Amino acid sequence: MGTRLSLMILVSLSVPLPIVAAAQLETVVENVVRQHMLEKQIPGMSVAIVQDGTVVFAGAYGKASVEFDVPATPGTVYPISSVSKIFGGLLAVRFVEDGKLNLDASIAEFFDETPHDKRRITVRHLLQHTHGLEDFYRSEDYRIETGKSVDASTAAELARWSLNRPARFSPGTKWEYSLAGYVMLAKILELAGGMHYEALLEQHVFKPIGMVGTFGGTESVISGRNPVLYELVDDELSGHVVEFPPIAYAAGGLNLSVIELAKLFCVLSGNEFIGHAAKQELWQSPALADGRPANYGLGWFSYMTSKDRWVVGHEGGGASWVIYYPDLDLAVIALSNMSGARADGLPYEIARKALAEGLLRSD
Repeated sequence: MGTRLSLMILVSLSVPLPIVAAAQLETVVENVVRQHMLEKQIPGMSVAIVQDGTVVFAGAYGKASVEFDVPATPGTVYPISSVSKIFGGLLAVRFVEDGKLNLDASIAEFFDETPHDKRRITVRHLLQHTHGLEDFYRSEDYRIETGKSVDASTAAELARWSLNRPARFSPGTKWEYSLAGYVMLAKILELAGGMHYEALLEQHVFKPIGMVGTFGGTESVISGRNPVLYELVDDELSGHVVEFPPIAYAAGGLNLSVIELAKLFCVLSGNEFIGHAAKQELWQSPALADGRPANYGLGWFSYMTSKDRWVVGHEGGGASWVIYYPDLDLAVIALSNMSGARADGLPYEIARKALAEGLLRSD
């Protein structure tokens, strides 16, 4: 059996699951998780489920550290990689509510050297990955042309390079995942908020929620976190180095446990942290030039499942998954220590089976 922890993180009016239903939910989660861990050779994983502002399940399976035979727990801290982007979106809409940021402002208001042909790009386009700028993270040309690595460059240098490259497409017409947009977003948020991105997130997101989160890759010492992720090399388990420089913290670099992430969804159940309208904007997916939805909001994927359920969330490094069904006020959080495991169906399978068995509210 996995390590299981039942907890109430925030005061809630929700009624906890009956003992029998809680045991059945634990069995559903464990069966799904064990199957995926076996298939993907995942050493350790932690899972939490939140509905109606209450943590109805938190459990862990396998090893947080294979070397030291340390079991995973719900409090184990994992690098969440690109799941970090959901917090960039949250911070942006908090600033909109506070009158500090206009999502439809041109990036030229923040980057003085923006060429004329890029002035139609807005803050919203950066958040939605619809800006059309070339991504220095995905191009060898940056290193060749500048003689510097991305990680050794400043945000201003990186932005200048992308802004002066030919546009890949007109803003808002296509969707293309880009780390460049989130490096620029972090700089904009810093200019709007008057302090470094980490401090902004602490003051405007973590502290109001009561969360504890830490930034840094494998070069950082993080309490509760194994120093490295794992990966498979020639079908053998190996350490996986992951580095996140501060300039990229809006794109990736957060380290959290499922317990801390669960706190976020406890507060999103209400409208006090961000209002209903802000949440709708956060998760609104724009239409592209061909009429198809981008399936991405402001730092959150947003789409309809094959069962016509609206789901938002993010994936990180093929190792972390956060999904949330707004209409059901239901979140499933699954964090693992296997880079590139690609157990992408796991949180959906947990939700589907638990809903089908009547263990979670389905209407």
